[in-house]
Amino acid sequence: MKKIICILCLFLFLSSCAKVLYYGYLPGSNFKYYQPIEKVDLEGKRINLIVNDSRFSKNSIKCSEIELDGDTELEGAKGFEYFKNYCKAMIEFNNGKCDSTSQDTLFVNLNGLSAKYKGFGYVNVYGLIEFEAHGLGILNETYCSEMVDGDDDAPLQSYSIATRKTALRKMVSGSTRRALEKLIKDIKHKMNRPLNSSAN
Repeated sequence: MKKIICILCLFLFLSSCAKVLYYGYLPGSNFKYYQPIEKVDLEGKRINLIVNDSRFSKNSIKCSEIELDGDTELEGAKGFEYFKNYCKAMIEFNNGKCDSTSQDTLFVNLNGLSAKYKGFGYVNVYGLIEFEAHGLGILNETYCSEMVDGDDDAPLQSYSIATRKTALRKMVSGSTRRALEKLIKDIKHKMNRPLNSSAN
């Protein structure tokens, strides 16, 4: 009888492990792609989007004094694919088209992407991102965001209830949205600028 109970316990344990491995982290297993707060009409513009990973173990971004955590699930291919897909999604949310055959090329270089808890007793959650963009009239602009829970455009308020993993993922998603929205607005501004105007 004891042997049967042990076997059942082992089976339940292995089943739970398989589920955790399959979903990655439970609960809150997926990063969110938030739609823009202020939608911009790119008027169906076709953009050849080229995204590069330029992080190379960088541990800081220009707009924050917080050291980036180099040991998160955002490191490597997973974080890069997440960011690349977010860039594409934000263009499409704003009535643009990603088209590899377009002559209008936008280069985006990811410099940093992380989320972090900071503080003792009362803890804040930060979403951190930095990337550079050039093309479409944009000349090597840097887009950087340090978002903390409680910010007006943050997906979490100061006393929101969420698991640790969910909170980190939501904040990095919100911070990425903030920075990408600025990029989209700059693209729209360059589209509307008269041809004979000087670069700003």
